[in-house]
Amino acid sequence: MNRWGAAAHRRLLKETIGYPEREEVMLENADTLLAMAEIAAAFAGFAALVSVIRRAANQPADAVHDLLRLRLVISSSVAGVAAALIPVGLAGYGLNAELNWRLAALIFLIFDNGIIVSFIGSYRPVRGTFPPDRLAVVLVSTLEAVEQLSLVAVVLGLAFGNAPALYVTALIANLCQAGFIFVRFVGSAFRHEFEDESGS
Repeated sequence: MNRWGAAAHRRLLKETIGYPEREEVMLENADTLLAMAEIAAAFAGFAALVSVIRRAANQPADAVHDLLRLRLVISSSVAGVAAALIPVGLAGYGLNAELNWRLAALIFLIFDNGIIVSFIGSYRPVRGTFPPDRLAVVLVSTLEAVEQLSLVAVVLGLAFGNAPALYVTALIANLCQAGFIFVRFVGSAFRHEFEDESGS
């Protein structure tokens, strides 16, 4: 979808959900949220594509670490898409801006923590079978802290008028996590391919 097509799509969505004119904050942030949803969806799509390419090239899917990264990228990206669209969808119910952001942040928190619990459950059985990616652990943990604190502040009403900014900050942190893990996944996947070609 080109830039003009995307802009027309956003305008159509705004008209369809029927934004009240008084919800100026939601209207101003709609384009940002929809653009971030597109970016998150792109991460999920590219991660799936890289996985298919590896299989097509007969690359073994035995790297448990890579599989965990792939799962984390896709789940985080899908959560990012949903989180970016939730405030837009809730706005169609005529909620006031503050309640809209608080509900969206609460749902985002539930999604995010569900992904964390699921990842921990998948990681425990294979812990110790591969060296941890310490850089990823530090960076992702830092971004996750920013995301969680931003969302908690919105949910508890501690945003002091900055709920949209904090929500977008949480989304940016989520996208940065997905993007960084995606880069590590791609680097690892093609490193395996290069090593296999060198050894043959």
